[in-house]
Amino acid sequence: MKLNSLVPNAHYDMEHGTPKTIEKDNDGSFLYRYNITPEMGVPEGEEGERQVGFSCREIRVWEHPTKAVLKKAVIRSVIDETEEFDLVNSYNKDAMGIKKDAEAVAEYKEYLQFTEDVDAMLVSDLSNITI
Repeated sequence: MKLNSLVPNAHYDMEHGTPKTIEKDNDGSFLYRYNITPEMGVPEGEEGERQVGFSCREIRVWEHPTKAVLKKAVIRSVIDETEEFDLVNSYNKDAMGIKKDAEAVAEYKEYLQFTEDVDAMLVSDLSNITI
């Protein structure tokens, strides 16, 4: 569940440059893009590899893109409420001695680290943007 290992779900060509981190769409929603990285490739008819665009993770939110709104959207794009509830319950069972499960503890710890990584990313991204 590492933030930087999430598979990109959006790709942009070089024509418009680096995609904006947050962009208001014409339908009133906002697009939030993170993990924006150069996309390399060998264009047709060329021999050498070069940057051909950008890839990133992209989510759409319908509320004003505050840190809380974006955090929830990023987390829910990776894990739904039912899975999160199961993670917490499994961890609590271990912590209370009801059912020992070292894997549940490790998974919950990984989830908590993921939420911290999302927080840090959002603080960084939102500090550079005026919405």
